[in-house]
Amino acid sequence: MLQEKAGEVIGGAIAFFIVATVVLTVIILVFARPISILMKSPEEALDDTVAYVRICGAGLIFIVAYNLVGSIFRGIGDSKIPLLTVTIACVLNILGDLLLVAVFHMGAVGAAIATIFAQAISVIISMFVIRKHKMPFNFSRKYIRLNSIHIKSILKLGIPIALQ
Repeated sequence: MLQEKAGEVIGGAIAFFIVATVVLTVIILVFARPISILMKSPEEALDDTVAYVRICGAGLIFIVAYNLVGSIFRGIGDSKIPLLTVTIACVLNILGDLLLVAVFHMGAVGAAIATIFAQAISVIISMFVIRKHKMPFNFSRKYIRLNSIHIKSILKLGIPIALQ
């Protein structure tokens, strides 16, 4: 029964973060320029900053999934897989930066694309690992649904952590 409850909590978290990601993606895409100004981007770098923010906003689903999958593994006591996937993402990000920024001179746009690509690949690798890995909880797609009790728990724990 505890294994099923854990699956429900994880499914609730996934559903919540999907909704939050869609909302944040729209906000970031629409308000990229004001966000960039709020971050005090220098005028000469503003257009590049806006492009970087928009690309990262468009790829926010990968950023959120990357962090969510890592937290699930850490939550079950497996810190090796998140370490491996973050290492892969870092290496791919560096290689992507070298290729897109240094070779193709794409600047901030290239850096943003490299970041999102690296995290997307890391998420894909994590999904393959999850399929091969025996998880200590029951999980199926039916658990991916919004549940007010789980959302309250997530927010109760997550908001103070996010504010820190």
